[in-house]
Amino acid sequence: MPYELLTQSYGKSRVRLTKVDRDADVHQITELSVDVELDGDFNAAYTDGDNALVVPTDTMKNTVYAFARELDPCELETFAWTLGSHFIEAFDHISDVYVKLTETPWERAVIDGQPHPHAFLGTSSERHTCQVGMSRSPDGEEPEGAIECGLEGLILLKTTDSGFSKFLQDEFTTLPEIDDRIMATNVTAKWMYNDSPDNWRGIRHRIRSILIREFAARFSPSVQATLYEMASAVLDVEPVVEEVSLSMPNLHRHLLDLSRFDLDNPNVLFVPSDEPHGSINATVCRQRPEG
Repeated sequence: MPYELLTQSYGKSRVRLTKVDRDADVHQITELSVDVELDGDFNAAYTDGDNALVVPTDTMKNTVYAFARELDPCELETFAWTLGSHFIEAFDHISDVYVKLTETPWERAVIDGQPHPHAFLGTSSERHTCQVGMSRSPDGEEPEGAIECGLEGLILLKTTDSGFSKFLQDEFTTLPEIDDRIMATNVTAKWMYNDSPDNWRGIRHRIRSILIREFAARFSPSVQATLYEMASAVLDVEPVVEEVSLSMPNLHRHLLDLSRFDLDNPNVLFVPSDEPHGSINATVCRQRPEG
């Protein structure tokens, strides 16, 4: 019985590289993990075992390395777009390309109060992300596509100015209302542009600063409310950003009951717990015309 191949794609994942810019006495370092995925006329490889049009995933890996040597990968968006465009322009049977970059940031070491020219610290869980999806244009001109930028692993915590009360309760509710709690989260942020910014890396740093500032700025009645304020603040300050998506799990700190030890606990001793946790997600965008 014949079957239909409904969808297919393939690629190379976790192509890791570290590039050092040694053009000046103060070195710069960029460390990336790159994923490349291709879609196009590859059906025969699945249904007939015919590899004639298959671009080997090893070739994809080598292409990433070659482009990283010739270009500056620290500007994630330009590097991802150029890399994706190459596959569409080089191979007529490729219709769509997906490129994802994940950057591991390194912090320059400070020795005796002075930034060190070539020593770095890798102490953060944070990662910078960039995803490019592009398709061959119908007229054969420049590929069409979109760039989604973001960050993940931004761990934030504040010890007060957070509460949670007046929520719906039923027979299964055991959570007490509280007006002073620890609020902790691990932010994943993604944003889309309506125009190209003047400085890709500069706007990334500004967005990160805005998210941190708004997290700390005022009393939080819920993670949901703080998420909305954080995303809205980015849209207020950065006109080229069209929408912001945030994922903010509620990483609980549970107040310990020390009464059985004849000790009080005036909101000072907690047990951290990240499983199970609340999962809070939303996308906030600019007002769109009706219809």
